[in-house]
Amino acid sequence: MKKILLTGILLLTALVAGAQTKIAPKMQKGMKKVYVAETTTNIAGQKSITMTVETQYAVTDVTADGYVMEVTVTDVQNDADKNDMVGRIVSLSMEMLKNVKTSLATDKDGKVTRILNFEDVKSGAKKFLNKVLEEVPATSGFSKDMLEDQIMGQLTEQAITQQMQMNSSPFALNGKTVSSGMKDEFFNHQGLKMKRTYSVGQNGTIQTTSTVDMTPQELKQMFIEQVEKLMPAQADMIKQNIDAFISSGMMKFNMDIKDVYTMQADGWMKSITSEAISDTMGQKTTVKSTVRLKQ
Repeated sequence: MKKILLTGILLLTALVAGAQTKIAPKMQKGMKKVYVAETTTNIAGQKSITMTVETQYAVTDVTADGYVMEVTVTDVQNDADKNDMVGRIVSLSMEMLKNVKTSLATDKDGKVTRILNFEDVKSGAKKFLNKVLEEVPATSGFSKDMLEDQIMGQLTEQAITQQMQMNSSPFALNGKTVSSGMKDEFFNHQGLKMKRTYSVGQNGTIQTTSTVDMTPQELKQMFIEQVEKLMPAQADMIKQNIDAFISSGMMKFNMDIKDVYTMQADGWMKSITSEAISDTMGQKTTVKSTVRLKQ
């Protein structure tokens, strides 16, 4: 009897571990989904900031390759202190997000493939960036023109579509076939290469854990490239002392992310919970977020 029970348990475990889940939400023209995302950011030594963003996803057309979707930020809220620079920048950022529309093309599985109004998005982003840079003190040590050139240079259609396939987006898993133990790689918004591991539950949930997956040499090269772009006048000095920076711990880049996705029967996300803990060059930050389907 023990052998029979053990065999049954092992077989069930093997089936669960080998189970695959294909994420492909059902879509049709006229369909609308509204998600509410609440994010709380805690930076060591600073007051936490909570931001709430309500976004509508509307399927506006069906094509031979997939779907066209219009994404509109319909409401924004935050509790940032408007009396300090960081608070003003956050508040300004949130207000400029409101009513922003992005037109997306997806494949038949709902994976974003193109930004159809990319030039409009880029133009709006430049206006937003100029307003944000007005809040940055002239004594900050950064060249505002150089910072603008670097940020806008990184704002490509490919970069935006990749961001939409990251952790807290309702599109994050679309088009993927996942199973427990599966791993993939992605680059986060800081340019860090991350390794993500999947675990498929029996209750309609998918859990992922992500960690930085870069060698010391890769981190060194990334740091040098960023310094050359942001602070070219100091680049030679920093490169000469790069090993001292590394040994002092000033070039520490750690990040651990845990996400739980809950799916609906129609393949759309019901909710996403996320916690990201990072230690970047001595600055510890915790970001907790929830994304839930409102309607």
